[in-house]
Amino acid sequence: MRVSSRWLLWHLPALGSVAVALLFGAGFWFALRGSAGAPLGEPPPSPASPKRIQAPSGRRVLLVLGDSLARGTGDETGRGFAADVHDLLRRRAPTELVNLGVNGAESDDVRELTQSANVRSLAASAEWILLSVGGNDLSHAVPRGAPEQALGEIDRARSRFLANLRAILSSLREANSSGPIYLVGLYDPFGEQEAGAARIGASVLLSWNAAEQETALSFPNVLLVPTFDLFYGRPERLAVDRFHPNRRGYEAIAQRIEQLLPSP
Repeated sequence: MRVSSRWLLWHLPALGSVAVALLFGAGFWFALRGSAGAPLGEPPPSPASPKRIQAPSGRRVLLVLGDSLARGTGDETGRGFAADVHDLLRRRAPTELVNLGVNGAESDDVRELTQSANVRSLAASAEWILLSVGGNDLSHAVPRGAPEQALGEIDRARSRFLANLRAILSSLREANSSGPIYLVGLYDPFGEQEAGAARIGASVLLSWNAAEQETALSFPNVLLVPTFDLFYGRPERLAVDRFHPNRRGYEAIAQRIEQLLPSP
């Protein structure tokens, strides 16, 4: 199911009184899309330059964007890697977590979100940005158990995903020219289920990850977080749905992100 940015109303935690007033005031939905005041059916105006949303005094912002992995789906504790990284950063200095991850979000949805005025303002205020995107683009293009029948659809999904990823990173970099962006790579949750599907899945995942890496390298301070090796042949790191990570899986992702964080 495709997810519109209006669903974020239910997922945006408080970020000080200024952010709360801004995001939950009148006209929230239009403001989030960056089109407040535009007549119905007309294109929205060009997004204004992002303005920083001030976190409470002395606090820094960790912004998390993307899909169900960003949200922490599958973690029996409800934390996900975002909360783990947040805990790590809070030990360094007071830090606010803003998690805009949405279950089922594809790269089209994340692209729309990052082009909204309010999210661009949040990105401008962020000290760090965690981004998980692309898994749904791929999984929705590959029927489970028969990926060899959908290679054409996989190629089309890959092209669409990379175009959206470039647009997402461009929006974030326009809003925040220097804060590190950690792009969580893709993994293969089906590697141990069928030998043929595993070979095709691994090949496809590795090619998508390589394309993600190439795209990340074309932007300053965007780092790909490899996850393929964390889950391949490690079913004990998957949730009961055999798709999302469980607590141990999210801990492994958070530890990989920690290795990439700059020294305090």
